[in-house]
Amino acid sequence: MATSFSPISRQDVTALLRQVQGNQLLNRQLSSVCQVNGLKSTGVKAELQRRIVDLIQETVAANDLTRFQQIRHSITNAVLQRPSLASKAPVQRNAMTTAATLPSPQFVPPRTPYNQNASPYQQRGIHGITSVANSRPLDTSFVSSIGTIMFHYSPFYQIETAVSSLRTCETMAQHRNSINIPIKSSDHPSLQQCLRDESYRVMVFCAGDVSGFQNVAFPHQSELRVNNQEIKANLRGLKNKPGSTRPVDITAVLRLKQLHYINNVEFTYALTNKKFYLIINVCRTTTVKELVSSISTRLKISKDSVVAELNKKAQDPDVVATSQVLSLKCPLSYMRLDVPCRSLSCTHIQCFDATSYLQLQEQGPQWLCPICNKPAPFEQLAVDEYVREILANTRRDLETVTIEPNGHWLDKSSRDENINSTSDTAFEDDDDLEISEINIIGRRLETPKTVTPIIGTPASGGRDSSAGAPRGIATTSAKRPAVAVVDLTLSSDDEEPLERPRKRQNTSANDLQYPNSMGFLSESPI
Repeated sequence: MATSFSPISRQDVTALLRQVQGNQLLNRQLSSVCQVNGLKSTGVKAELQRRIVDLIQETVAANDLTRFQQIRHSITNAVLQRPSLASKAPVQRNAMTTAATLPSPQFVPPRTPYNQNASPYQQRGIHGITSVANSRPLDTSFVSSIGTIMFHYSPFYQIETAVSSLRTCETMAQHRNSINIPIKSSDHPSLQQCLRDESYRVMVFCAGDVSGFQNVAFPHQSELRVNNQEIKANLRGLKNKPGSTRPVDITAVLRLKQLHYINNVEFTYALTNKKFYLIINVCRTTTVKELVSSISTRLKISKDSVVAELNKKAQDPDVVATSQVLSLKCPLSYMRLDVPCRSLSCTHIQCFDATSYLQLQEQGPQWLCPICNKPAPFEQLAVDEYVREILANTRRDLETVTIEPNGHWLDKSSRDENINSTSDTAFEDDDDLEISEINIIGRRLETPKTVTPIIGTPASGGRDSSAGAPRGIATTSAKRPAVAVVDLTLSSDDEEPLERPRKRQNTSANDLQYPNSMGFLSESPI
């Protein structure tokens, strides 16, 4: 959705177009601008310039001031990547630059361009990945001004201005050291913005170097106190996971309403073998809900591209195509997917929920796909319309569906009904089938003196098997012998002792009696 707090200045538009169409940017810089703005990044210089100019004109026509600033920041960042132009301040400064006496940080994204060969969905370009009108992917660059330290991009906050100078934490291998930074509202008008808008926060940043792009990193042994109050924050991040540390929000403990009150920020550290650099910035934060909304209205993985890729794999002669099970639960929260998304570099169909994923990254940013462990940065997240359609057409309590090689999907209940209907049809065709009670006890009671026929074998034709046979013999039909069913899952070790059948006299053909016989089945005459 376009946001227009104020009309875009015609002077800014003219200056930006002149900068793009001039000779300041090389092909590499123009290609980088196209990449971060979701444009095709290949071609000659004139084509790259034309794409950027068209994007600027579309943004101006929509009066999308936020989007225009993002494009301008991406162009400014591209200029900074050219060393020969690093000293040209007019094209590098931003409207929100702080006082010249305070070095302001730079906030730029990690240089992770889209890999055009990483995913089959990316190779389709317009047909595979679609975007709604006026909702191109968010730009991932922001440069406050020419500063002495640059931090990797994060979608959760955007550095606006610095409220302290860059302080150096000297090496302390055996001792403790403390750094005190005074902050007074009257000296920094930008702090009043934190009182008017809760999205503006005061954050403490720290890094282990000043050259290149830096992750937020505090000394291993460190603590932070503001106005003599200890700040409970995780200053270490995830173990052995560089880049998983977040800046510390100290807005709640600052006394900003008192303009002349001197807030004291005390940073204590120890046992460090290298220098660290500390700075305090005012940042504009973005909530998870807002980020999810932006994902839902930008790049999309179309249903047709997913089905086409499934058909392509099914037609591969070297691959045996089989159906696969798609879980409708998020692998992170184990709840039903709400906004199914995955990275453009992922080749699997399984998705994760955008809200759950962003909440996890907000706590400890790693930006790795929880399914395939490939990089999944924010700017490459896209909604899968194929999975979204499945969610819209299934019950809320359904957990999985079956994906056929041709792309058709089937829920488990429908699949079971089809199997059962096929089985019922097969049984209905056999109208001579009779089911009889089976009692398998012969295998435990047979003796060498007794000839025990196999259970289910029909009695000889000269006897009335139905009248003389004991319980346990299947009654035969006039049409055909009955089919005996033996339960092979039973085990003699697990059975309870069965009651021994009573002895009975067995009369042979010559009317002789054998009282010692134990047969419970009819014997053949000797």
